[in-house]
Amino acid sequence: MDFYKYALEERIDILRNRLIRFTQPSALNDPFEGQPDFYALGKKGLAISFAEMIKRAPYRVWKDYKRATRTSLDRWAFANQLKTDPDYAEWLYNNLGHRDILPDLRERFYKLHNEFGVLSLSETPDNLLMWAHYAEAHTGFILVLDGLHDFFKGTVSLPGFAKPERVEYRLERPRMTIEDTSEKAAMHEIFFVKGSDWEYEMEWRYLKNVNEANKRSKDANNHDVHLYRLPPKCMKGVILGCKSPEELKSKILELQRNDPDFGHLQIQQARASETHYRLEIAEIET
Repeated sequence: MDFYKYALEERIDILRNRLIRFTQPSALNDPFEGQPDFYALGKKGLAISFAEMIKRAPYRVWKDYKRATRTSLDRWAFANQLKTDPDYAEWLYNNLGHRDILPDLRERFYKLHNEFGVLSLSETPDNLLMWAHYAEAHTGFILVLDGLHDFFKGTVSLPGFAKPERVEYRLERPRMTIEDTSEKAAMHEIFFVKGSDWEYEMEWRYLKNVNEANKRSKDANNHDVHLYRLPPKCMKGVILGCKSPEELKSKILELQRNDPDFGHLQIQQARASETHYRLEIAEIET
């Protein structure tokens, strides 16, 4: 299938530079991105959940946990103490769990989620709200991407990393324990569930680790920008907005004519229907 990337006029640099941004959740426009409701540490049994979580935790998380519990033990000794002394685990949970440990770990996990970048795509090219919100009131364009291209074949088997996945829309936020984050299904709950108000976007997402970016910079809001190489053959075409300026049209046609990598591009334009509140997309008249 084809995917559609709505873009501002200045994002013509995606074609010129062959680079596209994967955005970390904290820089997206939904405040709930990457933030399920972590309501507890675990469900299997307090001592075992505590111990297993400590063993899996990144070192910086363990440092926070060690400081909160004021233990002098290393992580393995501490995990073994929890497993062999359930009374101590329960005491720790009652005295520190919700007040100190869970909120801190929740924020830590939210930050960890920003180690991944999200490429947000749509399955529809003619949504009026998408054009208004993401293509600068119909003055921008859509980049048409080939969903069968190798660009969308990841090397990691986790959901969203192996290939693009459809977003699920719900009224309620996902509820998870910290323990649940070790499950493969957690990736779906964290990155592929959004509020029902966003359903009109018909969104698909593709994920990459930000450490694999080909280029990095900062945006106007001082967010880190992670750019990845986008092969020209993955770009099938461009759809200009119904209010796109002639200058943008000329620049894209020039790329198609003069850049051998883009001779295959199909250039179309959206037009307002004369009879209905909808867009009609057709080949441009040159």
